[in-house]
Amino acid sequence: MSDWTLRLTKSLHQARSQPESRYFQLATLTEDLVPANRTVVFRYLDNVDNALVVVADTRSAKWSELSLQPKASVCWYFSKSREQYRFIVHGEGYTRETAPELIDKQWSKLSDAGRKQYFWGQPGSVKQSNGPLRVTEDMSHPPEHFCVLKLLIKSVDYLSLQGNPQYREKHWLDSSGKWVSQPIIP
Repeated sequence: MSDWTLRLTKSLHQARSQPESRYFQLATLTEDLVPANRTVVFRYLDNVDNALVVVADTRSAKWSELSLQPKASVCWYFSKSREQYRFIVHGEGYTRETAPELIDKQWSKLSDAGRKQYFWGQPGSVKQSNGPLRVTEDMSHPPEHFCVLKLLIKSVDYLSLQGNPQYREKHWLDSSGKWVSQPIIP
């Protein structure tokens, strides 16, 4: 396990009682090269692929943006420990067609409220009424547009805001695929 993975695992453990620690910001580029940032729900850290994993909808902007330009940024702040992680990632998308077991596993972990969101309609489209969004479909199986995004981590910029001076370090993959770490000035 790399140094940054151990550090992130510790940060997640320390923040486990804070619901906001399950969310991070994902920034992509639109087709016309405008930065697009949104908050996503962290599902798990894939230690095999060094990836942050989230679920998504293939009809969403983040899916199409990562399909056009897979390089993206993630920023994740843990308020309890006052730590920030900035990741450069490469987004890879998986659907029922490409990874049925992964899709089924992640679908089975969603609450009913989480599943309902995938039956509301096209993300970003105009809502047709002022009433609540209702779902009448069978939610036991994921719809075709349910997907999983693996954000493969290529570099990490870690900052601890505790203490004086603060502590910062960078981590990146060298040409042989091994993680290199270097403390830097905050």
